[in-house]
Amino acid sequence: MKLRELIASLDKPVVSGDADTEIAGIAYDSRKVARSIAFVALRGAKSDGHDFIEKAIAQGAAAIVAETAPPEDCKVAWVHVKNSRLALAEMAAIRYGHPADGMLVGAVTGTNGKTTIAFLLHHLLNHAHLRCGLLGTVQYDVGGELRNATHTTPESLELHSLFSQMRAKGCRAVALEASSHALEQGRTHDLRVDAA
Repeated sequence: MKLRELIASLDKPVVSGDADTEIAGIAYDSRKVARSIAFVALRGAKSDGHDFIEKAIAQGAAAIVAETAPPEDCKVAWVHVKNSRLALAEMAAIRYGHPADGMLVGAVTGTNGKTTIAFLLHHLLNHAHLRCGLLGTVQYDVGGELRNATHTTPESLELHSLFSQMRAKGCRAVALEASSHALEQGRTHDLRVDAA
């Protein structure tokens, strides 16, 4: 996929370099960057992905998506955006072909009871013969394959990857725990939710 296709839905990105650069994947962890990967620099509570841009470039990043302008001597494609987290969510949705579209998505948020309600929703939808995935605090159900949960609500890149895997395994619905932290960080940005 070309960079220009991957960033097509972003809000007024400023592109420096070749927008036709081929992108094979996306990473927001510089340790996962390799050739043909677009690195998205996220600002976090403990670290700032912008501090790892040079490392990502050294590891072969094909493009950088950041909230800062590129240095004058930059030799890779650079996409300057207002909000890297929202850009990551939109790029992830495009990268995986908007996998949640066509699936019934029920998102559960709040202070207490998210896990219980998500499990109940998951059970009811499966009982109604709508193969239902589950993403929550306790576990992930990816089309009948149970996995240990890494986060209550995964980062948008993993979220869309998991939706893509669910769709491939015939899921027609997803019960999603949407933590307040995830909502604040835009992890569910660009995700169409049918019921909340």
